Amino acid sequence: MGKHVNDLIEQLLSSLIETMGVLSHLSDAELDDLSEHPCAMGGTVRDLLNHNIDHEQMHTGQVYSLRYSLRKMQKGQVDRLMAETLRARANLIASLIGLDDKDLDAQTPDDNWTIRQMIEHTLYWERHSIDDLADTKLGRRLPADRPRAGISVADPLAGPLNTPEKLSPTMDTSDDKR
Repeated sequence: MGKHVNDLIEQLLSSLIETMGVLSHLSDAELDDLSEHPCAMGGTVRDLLNHNIDHEQMHTGQVYSLRYSLRKMQKGQVDRLMAETLRARANLIASLIGLDDKDLDAQTPDDNWTIRQMIEHTLYWERHSIDDLADTKLGRRLPADRPRAGISVADPLAGPLNTPEKLSPTMDTSDDKR
């Protein structure tokens, strides 16, 4: 991907984070309030937000159509895996929307993991595997100033994430729900 493509992706992600922060303070009752924004087309806040969703989906379809015309569909396996990784993360984030903080410590009946532990487990193994890939395979090809997550996370089974060497090759992860 080119630098300008990466810049656009960063802008989209940054704007999404800001949008989610604003929407998290909206109440269900306020969805029926009138909106004066032109995109609401004389309707309510709900109409405005539905319009924004439809607007984004419409332009997503146009981008895919243009990609097809340019013969630039995601044929490359890495491109496809990056897109699928983003979709999977969006689904995981979406599964958290609407939960209260106390819900994060509710346990699943089948394996006694909490929602918080499942998210920490996911973050741990993502960071562990991608950091390992970066260090062992990509090393010098990655820019020294590449963005880093900078998160501190512990896995319920493996403990805190310190370095990629922390994972023992003999660790049994057969019960792992990854």
